[in-house]
Amino acid sequence: MKKFLHQFIFSFYLLVSVFVFSQSEKYSWQFSIGFNAIDTYPTAAVGQGALFEEFVNYDHWNIAPYPSQIAFTNYLGSGFSYGLRLSQNSITKYGNRTVDSDLFVDLDALVKYDLGVLFKINRFAPFLETGGGYAFFGDISAGYFNLGFGIEYALGKEKKTVLFVESLFRNTGETYGTKHFQHSAGIAFRFGTIKDRDFDGIDDIEDLCPDIPGLEATKGCPDSDEDGIQDNEDSCPNTFGLEKFNGCPDTDEDEIPDHEDACPYIVGLPDLNGCPDSDGDGVIDSLDECPDLAGKSSNKGCPEPTDEIIKKLNDLATTIYFETDSSKLSSSSKFKIDKLFVFLEKYPNYKVIIEGHTDHTGMAEYNMQLSIDRARATMDYLVSKGISRSRISVKGYGETSPIESNSTAKGRLMNRRVEFKLIKN
Repeated sequence: MKKFLHQFIFSFYLLVSVFVFSQSEKYSWQFSIGFNAIDTYPTAAVGQGALFEEFVNYDHWNIAPYPSQIAFTNYLGSGFSYGLRLSQNSITKYGNRTVDSDLFVDLDALVKYDLGVLFKINRFAPFLETGGGYAFFGDISAGYFNLGFGIEYALGKEKKTVLFVESLFRNTGETYGTKHFQHSAGIAFRFGTIKDRDFDGIDDIEDLCPDIPGLEATKGCPDSDEDGIQDNEDSCPNTFGLEKFNGCPDTDEDEIPDHEDACPYIVGLPDLNGCPDSDGDGVIDSLDECPDLAGKSSNKGCPEPTDEIIKKLNDLATTIYFETDSSKLSSSSKFKIDKLFVFLEKYPNYKVIIEGHTDHTGMAEYNMQLSIDRARATMDYLVSKGISRSRISVKGYGETSPIESNSTAKGRLMNRRVEFKLIKN
């Protein structure tokens, strides 16, 4: 009679639950129905196996062959639900010990946490459970504390129907209580009204940002720059960017996002913070005074002439002579100036001062202008070869700086000259 009464109560509860569910259209509530199996063996109790020993040994399981468990849960928000669960079974095995048949009935209050909220998934959702309840094993009853783990998988577009499996461990402080595992599997249905705290049209249960209005495409989170990456995961939330750079742009498409790129509008190299180095000398073009010539970082990216090269060039300058009262360059003088041109082209961070001189023939004022004309003739020749005028300065000294005596023809020839002074930028 007692066993029949328990079965009647369970069946009545089941029918009422199904009726209540059938009146619903939405899903703030969840009703589940399923099968359960009771295993008292792997519980570390006296005479039983160690904790989790032979955990999946079905020979120890008491499996109810009919729907034997129902539960109601209500969603609170932030992944938490609370509810009640009623289970029934027939116990014929306590581990390796068999009995005729003990009626098992259990009523639990539970709190469940949906790990899908933590990991931002909502169809395949592992969950944790805790709570407590009261269970009957035949004529013995006791209170229990529960810990469990399970998985839910939502079906359909609106995810109203859910498949679930769960394993629950019930421990008791009563010496006469029976520690046990309960394994469950079944189907659940969601119904009721779901809250939408931010009024963005996305139910809180599926809204990853339930307190901030967002978009359906970003699961309820805002996307200020409309790049498909929600603001709380977007490293550049106000600038349209790329998923591979966590929402940041790469304007020059050099695979270095703009916020890490020192030259965001010019294709560059990763080891130079996204800046180009046209001559490959390790100095970025924007800091390289000779971007097309490989040089030294110590010389701002420009090649450095040796002291010997500069000495030879200075020695050469003292042999560029002019005819009396003339600023015309001779062929031999142009040949020598060509070597200065080669130097200036190879070392673009150097400038040159061209100094013109005369002998003492003629008036001093005339000689001053003539010395300037000789320096300008040399400059014009270099410019015609391609050297920028901005790199050349001219200066005339007239007859004021002779290097030989003007009393001999040879001395006057050597005084009718131009000289170079090389200046590094």
